[in-house]
Amino acid sequence: MKKQARLTAFLAAAAVAPAVLFASPAVAAQAPATANSAPDHGTEAKTKADEATKKQEDRSAEDDRVAILRMLADKNAGAVFVRDANKALDGTDEELREFLKTGQYIARDMDNSIAITRIHGAKDAGPGVKEAAHKALKGSPQDRVDFLKRLPLIRFGDNVLRTVQISSIGGPAVREAAHEALRTYTPEAIQHFLDVGQYEARAKDEAAAKKAEEEKAAKDKAAKDKAAEDKAAKDKAAKEKGAGGKAAEGGGKNVTPAVDTKPAGGHGTTGSGTASGTAVTSTDSDTSNTSTGNSLAATGVSPVTPWAAGGAAVAVAAGAGLVAAGRRRTAAERG
Repeated sequence: MKKQARLTAFLAAAAVAPAVLFASPAVAAQAPATANSAPDHGTEAKTKADEATKKQEDRSAEDDRVAILRMLADKNAGAVFVRDANKALDGTDEELREFLKTGQYIARDMDNSIAITRIHGAKDAGPGVKEAAHKALKGSPQDRVDFLKRLPLIRFGDNVLRTVQISSIGGPAVREAAHEALRTYTPEAIQHFLDVGQYEARAKDEAAAKKAEEEKAAKDKAAKDKAAEDKAAKDKAAKEKGAGGKAAEGGGKNVTPAVDTKPAGGHGTTGSGTASGTAVTSTDSDTSNTSTGNSLAATGVSPVTPWAAGGAAVAVAAGAGLVAAGRRRTAAERG
């Protein structure tokens, strides 16, 4: 069996050998001359990778430039940010990348610090704004960002406080306008009162005060004029009354001295006295008695003295009569 297997293998090899030997030269003759130098696939792949990397880098630099330009278009961009962004655009690709990674944040923080400093120093900055701004300036960049975000709310609180203060010292119109803004209680309403409303209301209060002052001045003038008229009327009445009293006195008894009359011989006697004085003539408005020829003795006795003396004599005589009658009555009772 083993011999038979070996024989079979030998016969097969002998049959195949001529075909292989005769076919090899033809194949070799038909093969190209460059068949022995195969291409370097590793070098080609590396070249393609380098080209792709370069394109990616070029594409990345362009994207960075576009991103920075978009940031510059923001109307809220600060001065420092604009300056540093333009500087990066004029620089290399590495400078563009560096600005986007860190530079922009440093520039933004510097702009925020400048803005907060201005807010802190503003004339209309309230106590709340000043305190919060001071803390932000002392804090971190994020603290400054948070302050600027919360600024409207902080400012609203200060404006409400200021409105209350103005209302406490204002006139009627100012108080009414302030209360209306506080009832609305919105940032817009409060800000409008502080910017416009308080001044309009104050003008109304000033106009009302001026009108009241003018009315008071007119009333005071009218009262003063009336007092002057009343005084003038009283003075006139008093003057007329005084003139009437003098006229009444003038219409009564007038006594005028008479001229001393003496006889031609230088001695004249009237009654029992000596005419050495002056004789008077009495004139009454009701009776007119003229004493001519009979001159009273100028001894210091007035013309009414004889009448008084006569009355006294009558009184004495009457008294004597009464006494005599009383004595007779007493004697009769005794007898």
